[in-house]
Amino acid sequence: MSLIIQKYGGKALATASDIKQVAGLIYERRKSGDRLVIVVSAMGDTTDRYLEMARAVNPAPAGRELDVLLSVGERISIAMLALALNALEKDVAVSLTGAQAGIITDTVHTAAQIVEIRPLRVWEVIEQNRIPIIAGYQGITTDKNISTLGRGGTDATAVGLAVALKAAQVEFMKDVEGIHTADPKIFPTARVIGEASYEEVLQMIGCGAKILQVAAVEMAAQHKVKLAIGNSKTGIAGTILTEKPLGRRTLTAVSVMNDVRCRLFDSTEHLADAVRQLRDSGCAPLLASQSGGKGLLVLRPGDRVTPEFCEAPEIPREPLSLVTLIGPGVGSASELAEAVQRKLKPYYEQVAALQLTESRLAVLLPRDTARRFAETVHELCLTESPSFSPETAHG
Repeated sequence: MSLIIQKYGGKALATASDIKQVAGLIYERRKSGDRLVIVVSAMGDTTDRYLEMARAVNPAPAGRELDVLLSVGERISIAMLALALNALEKDVAVSLTGAQAGIITDTVHTAAQIVEIRPLRVWEVIEQNRIPIIAGYQGITTDKNISTLGRGGTDATAVGLAVALKAAQVEFMKDVEGIHTADPKIFPTARVIGEASYEEVLQMIGCGAKILQVAAVEMAAQHKVKLAIGNSKTGIAGTILTEKPLGRRTLTAVSVMNDVRCRLFDSTEHLADAVRQLRDSGCAPLLASQSGGKGLLVLRPGDRVTPEFCEAPEIPREPLSLVTLIGPGVGSASELAEAVQRKLKPYYEQVAALQLTESRLAVLLPRDTARRFAETVHELCLTESPSFSPETAHG
């Protein structure tokens, strides 16, 4: 029997009906023979509502007491899901807080990092042939206080437990079929990617895709933990994340971020200072490049900047969009790279900036042009063959 970690996010557990539906899936999966450990987030937008409550009594809530409040959401979820499962079979599930599951963190409140997991209680429940339902996003500090892990912390909880328990796989059950080649709301032809590498997924996240927490993917890559992303309504995992570079030479994904903000710098030193300031504020640039002693920084629309940073001039041509292409060989001497360049050629004169690596191509274009280029180049994601014919390359 395989030991599987399943993580369910807040959208999957938003209502009592949703929780009963998830409980049914878990129960059927258990009957198939797998041993399961379930990690859950707070129901729906509970965490945001608790933050609003905190601000109603304190304009700048922080520290230990805020963690005590924010940890409540996941505790509600674990109890509700365990109750739903126990309605299907008496005492089949046991709810555990982060502390009870042995998740030990540092002492940085509201943004703690896991330092160790001692899953003794989790093993006890598993060996009783029961299902542990564990609160994600939280733990206990080394000085015995409740802590929370920050946004996306439930993903880190799931991967951390997989490492500690030596689980076969972590399945992230979401409201999607898997990772798509592009945003299906914008590109109707987008399809689910069957397999992707950790590196590719990290690059997609860096382009703004809300897939998984970065730290969780990095932890999985470091410990070679197999990940899967699937649908919480069907229980089917559509995308598998693998540790090995993929042999295919098709384009993996196309990302478009509109209304990006671009700053120019008169020296690489000033560019480096700006990147440092941005990272200190908890953000990361979409693109940072330098040439001839000059620097360029591309930011998400909502990124905050310091007053010194704002002094850097903006590229005058607005609005701009950043189109990012991800795929093995997209920036190397490959047939895929040649096909991409043929797609880009009609738009060369409108390119405001371009950055290229072996597996990533980022192009800054006027918004309307960016959309047209993204649509035509996305055709390469739909090519099943490992190579490209001239007809395919030209679309």
